[in-house]
Amino acid sequence: LPENGPCLGFRKPKQPYQWLSYKEVAERAEALGSGLLQQGCKPSTKQFIGVFAQNRPEWIISELACYTYSMVVVPLYDTLGPGAIRYIVNTADISTVICDKPEKARILLDHVERRETPGLSSIILMDPFEKELMERGSRCGVRIQTMQEVEDCGLESRHVPV
Repeated sequence: LPENGPCLGFRKPKQPYQWLSYKEVAERAEALGSGLLQQGCKPSTKQFIGVFAQNRPEWIISELACYTYSMVVVPLYDTLGPGAIRYIVNTADISTVICDKPEKARILLDHVERRETPGLSSIILMDPFEKELMERGSRCGVRIQTMQEVEDCGLESRHVPV
């Protein structure tokens, strides 16, 4: 496959597709995976990373980041309801969840604040969010960052894929 060939396409309604190349996707996945390791995740099939998002390129990049470093992706769906999310986070012992929207981060923080998901310590957001959300997370011991921040961290300290 050509490095610069189209890999992941996305578009807004009634707009033309935009494409990320295979090279861009691979580089972002390696950067995100390295960033996760830099922040304490382990390159192991016993490391479970939650992904709480709708289908979009960042979901695939998150998956590839985990696979690149032998981590397991655990999908979370809001259609299952808050009880199922709490159950999955606890049963899989998920410490890090990658979310698309701030509303989903708020759902996760609700559980942490009620001491229902004590192992959750990190939320990574694909979309921008207000400073208030980061402060709320900090008050209950949850680090909240953008996906770009974690990718940047990984670029500064790359790890060899495993």
